[in-house]
Amino acid sequence: MFLLCLSGSVVYWQPFFSDVYYVPMQNAFGFSNTQIGMLMSIFGATSLIGYFPGGWLADRFSPRKLICSALLIISAGSFVFSTIPSFEVCVLLYATWGLAVALVFWSAMIKSIRNWGRKDEQGRAYGILEGGRSITDMASGTILLAFFAFRGGDYAALGETIVIQASVPLALAVLVWLIMKDGVSSGHEPQEERMTINLSVVKEVLRLPMVWLLAIIILSAYSGYWGSAYFAAYATKVYELGDVLGGAIGVSKYWIAPVAAIAAGFVADRIGTAKAVVGLFILMTSGFLVFGLVPGAPVLVPLLLINVAVVSTAVFALRGIYFALMEQGSIPVAVTGTVVGLVSVIGYTPDIFLPPMAGMLLDAYPGAQGFQIYFLIIGGLNFVGLMAAYSAYRRIRSAPNCEAAQG
Repeated sequence: MFLLCLSGSVVYWQPFFSDVYYVPMQNAFGFSNTQIGMLMSIFGATSLIGYFPGGWLADRFSPRKLICSALLIISAGSFVFSTIPSFEVCVLLYATWGLAVALVFWSAMIKSIRNWGRKDEQGRAYGILEGGRSITDMASGTILLAFFAFRGGDYAALGETIVIQASVPLALAVLVWLIMKDGVSSGHEPQEERMTINLSVVKEVLRLPMVWLLAIIILSAYSGYWGSAYFAAYATKVYELGDVLGGAIGVSKYWIAPVAAIAAGFVADRIGTAKAVVGLFILMTSGFLVFGLVPGAPVLVPLLLINVAVVSTAVFALRGIYFALMEQGSIPVAVTGTVVGLVSVIGYTPDIFLPPMAGMLLDAYPGAQGFQIYFLIIGGLNFVGLMAAYSAYRRIRSAPNCEAAQG
């Protein structure tokens, strides 16, 4: 579990570098808002291509080999990124990272976690995973930002920070290869549930209503994450907090994330995952509406901090538990990799359309207005997720095994 938590954080450090270093990245690379959005969209597009075959790979190959391979690919690309290359080279890097994460890594990690946790502890298993990933993000984000500031917060400091970020996945790949066993399982996948995954099985998966509801829930929740990705830029440009303090706002969500994710896992096991997801969507939708409707200004920094905390709690709590709906929705364990691949193809499409949308809005509407429009769009997507979550809750509550599902 420890190595899975570390790996689940580290593979995203470089692709989501702009989360914390948005303005410094613009200054060093000379990229516009639209160009940064395009890079993230390219990452999302190659991820979309990789998710479904990645699920197929996870049902056939060792998680140890897949996770180790992904870490090595991320590390190699990050060393190239540290040279501050041209936009064209960055396009190739982000495309490669997307395939490494989605095709090689993602479904292998999710299936490992589902097999690690017992049937009645799926909420806390995914919550602990997300909490562990978030603790890693929190610690690494804080240390790296402090290093960046200590080194002067300039072009050279950015390159040095990236070199450190490139070295960590390389070292972690060695640890995964040496320590992780090929079969990361608690015996949760009994022999009778193992099956050959073929076209007929995929067709059966496509007929499960919970699969489609889960895909919509993930898409909407992940849109909230993409809203939070612009907190650092929002704080820097609208609230005039400066590069380092703005970056600190971006890092602050990672301090909230582990508590939110782990607590959500235990709450979900107690009251039912679907009910918890509904409540969190209400919280997140409300938070983004506040961002979208209240004009940002330096005098409103306290409101900014409170709302960042509220939205971050909902974002990371949802990330911590939404895959636990597979167990509550009675999705067979044997097709976990296939289901994760399928719902991820749909659920993570915000990687494709939200970054370029945000970039174009911020270039077309400078200042607070562009951010407000973007946050309102995120709030609308969150509302769609709320409707899907409520539908899943009603479906689970009416199921014959409702009492067991509710926890």
